[in-house]
Amino acid sequence: MRFLKAVGRAIRRFFLWLLMVALMVVLLVGGVTLFFYQNTGEKNLPPSQSSFGGVELQVNGYHWILPVLGGVTQKELVKPEDLTVQDLGTFVQQPTLQLPNDLQENATIWISITDQNQQVVFAGTPEDFATFQFVQNGQYQGQMRIAYPPLKGKATGEYFYQFRFTLDLESEISISADTVYQGDVVAISVTGLPQGASIQVETELTASQPVSRYGSMMIYLAVPYNQTDKEYPIKVQAGGYTKDFTVQVLYNQFKKVSLETDTLAGSQQAVQQYQQVIWPLFETSQTDSPWSGVFQSPVEQPNDGVVLSDYGNFEYIADRTTPSRNIGVTYKCHADKPVYAPASGTVVYAGNLELTGGIVVIEHGGGLKSYLYHMGSVSVQQGQTVEKGHQIGTTSQLLQFDVRIGNKTINPNLAMNGKGGLLWR
Repeated sequence: MRFLKAVGRAIRRFFLWLLMVALMVVLLVGGVTLFFYQNTGEKNLPPSQSSFGGVELQVNGYHWILPVLGGVTQKELVKPEDLTVQDLGTFVQQPTLQLPNDLQENATIWISITDQNQQVVFAGTPEDFATFQFVQNGQYQGQMRIAYPPLKGKATGEYFYQFRFTLDLESEISISADTVYQGDVVAISVTGLPQGASIQVETELTASQPVSRYGSMMIYLAVPYNQTDKEYPIKVQAGGYTKDFTVQVLYNQFKKVSLETDTLAGSQQAVQQYQQVIWPLFETSQTDSPWSGVFQSPVEQPNDGVVLSDYGNFEYIADRTTPSRNIGVTYKCHADKPVYAPASGTVVYAGNLELTGGIVVIEHGGGLKSYLYHMGSVSVQQGQTVEKGHQIGTTSQLLQFDVRIGNKTINPNLAMNGKGGLLWR
């Protein structure tokens, strides 16, 4: 009996000892955790040192979840964003963005910049911003966020930045070439344009409206197939700066071809309908310029269509002795094959006309338009936005593809081959 009582007392003492040990472990772990929790703070946050235009950016706010003791517990650090906007001063060169050297690869960075009219001029990643250029001087405001996704044992959260700056670049005016052939385009680039300032171009050549492209304001001058071969003076005035150029237009030896029928033959009524519907489009333009890169052929060659007559060709129709001129590219097609948008833009006309059959006109910006007619069917509507390669209808036995700046035609082949002033940057 005494033995059993002794064993019971021993067991109780053992469990009391275990309880004390456990309590001491809890107190020790709790103390250590509390110590590390209290000592976990801003010094444990990922690096935030970023600069814009060479000026270090100040963190406007943050929200972070930090692991404590390898993730045993977590600590939340919050600094709410406020209305403070850091003034970076005036930049006389295109500002660049510098991020922390040891920035984690999985970090996400987003930048947006608005002008003094609260219009967004840039929104994207640092990679996008590296190729972006401001086209106008003035006052801007920027926001940036650097975010880290949840990873085991790593801090997760984001930094916020708000800043403003003034851009005062010297206007630079340049031209794509001083010698071009008939059918080409002369491109003018203007950078450092003060906000609200306009661009004036004095020339005999037909000019597009200025559009923002490649970090510049671009103006395209059409040199159609029948432009007189001579020198053309060009005066450009932008932001208080004036620059004079001279462009030599050279004669282009276009081919002679024989055709059985006139691809644009019709009654006087059909011609008048075409003029009433299409000619007003020559005077319209859009300020944005959504297309990029080379144009594509509107039909798949050679499976769906082949070139019957090319741009600028002298076309001898049947027994006529006086040739007409091809203002675009004419394709001989298999019927009911897809017709594609040659470049991104907005459909400004879609329908059927007696002279042209199915016709689609796409505005690419600044008055640069593609005209596709003799289509078997049209599957887009006026006002619709289309991307390059978007199917806009189907073929008949012919398809005509014209490209114009205003009312002047240019060679579609140069746009499709990536040559000439239209693709200059």
